[in-house]
Amino acid sequence: MLNEKKVVKRTKKVNEKDIAKNEVMDIIKKALEQNGINYKDGVDYGMTKGTIIVEHDKADVQIKPITPKVGLTRYQEVVIVEE
Repeated sequence: MLNEKKVVKRTKKVNEKDIAKNEVMDIIKKALEQNGINYKDGVDYGMTKGTIIVEHDKADVQIKPITPKVGLTRYQEVVIVEE
């Protein structure tokens, strides 16, 4: 008698927002490097993964990618209607 094991293979859900954030941050990092500007990972400063700290001459600058809330993929522009 053979012992058969059932294997449940779970597929990892692709988070398109995470992919977009990573692509944008890679572009920003490459631009900083090309301009000779130093930056560090925000995790080194206790910030969330994906945040970078740019070491500007005058002050450090934090860059943090944020996407629209759950259920949305685009931000809505605010339109002011003057009467």
